[in-house]
Amino acid sequence: MSLPTLVLVHGAWHSGSCWLKVLPFLQEQSLTVIAPDLPGHGTNILPLGKVTFKAYVNEILKILESIEGKIVLAGHSMAGMVISEVAARRPDKIHKLVFLCAYMPRHNESLFDLIALNRSHEPFSAIELAMQMSDDKRSCSIADDDIIPLFYQLAPAQTAVIAKAGFSDQATLPLASRVNLETQSPAEIHRTYICCSKDKVIPVHHQRRMLNRQSCDTLLQLDADHSPFYSCPEQLAALLVACTQE
Repeated sequence: MSLPTLVLVHGAWHSGSCWLKVLPFLQEQSLTVIAPDLPGHGTNILPLGKVTFKAYVNEILKILESIEGKIVLAGHSMAGMVISEVAARRPDKIHKLVFLCAYMPRHNESLFDLIALNRSHEPFSAIELAMQMSDDKRSCSIADDDIIPLFYQLAPAQTAVIAKAGFSDQATLPLASRVNLETQSPAEIHRTYICCSKDKVIPVHHQRRMLNRQSCDTLLQLDADHSPFYSCPEQLAALLVACTQE
């Protein structure tokens, strides 16, 4: 039986290159892996003012159409929103969804909605305090001094410096857009959530709050920060491989 194709979708402020340290461990297992750049990220050049959530979803749908056989679709952080709508649009193409310390919405919720959900329980989160909007509100960045402490605090020092150099501005419209999950799935899609216990962007109690609202079939945990593809790539790869073999 052929192994599923693993499609890795990066989160906000990042690009497909964030998975580079994970790829060798996945390829050792003879997996076919695709790690695209979403529109406005990496080499997929698009002015941030024109980047939309729909463009993200359509980019992944286009990739799925080019793949034959089973697909495991994994999304990091913000990409949990993307893979959720992709799965609602084309459930027939997807064998399994993997949420890596990711936002997990209900129908008609945005990423900003999920951040605000926690505000009824506690003060502003660290990511909210670090986020800086552009004058026209079309893009946002993270305060320079907060990037490594928030995203890469457990990565090797030199890796963190390199990762920070690749950190880019993020279009805000996709973060404010609400997902459409109304399409009914003809079959159940297995959902796995990988919780990162040292996450400062989406703290573990925020992750658990989403899991209480949206159950998953399998819950895994890494003793990792928000970017395990840098801090523990081999351990992350092992979990992703396991997801393709279940």
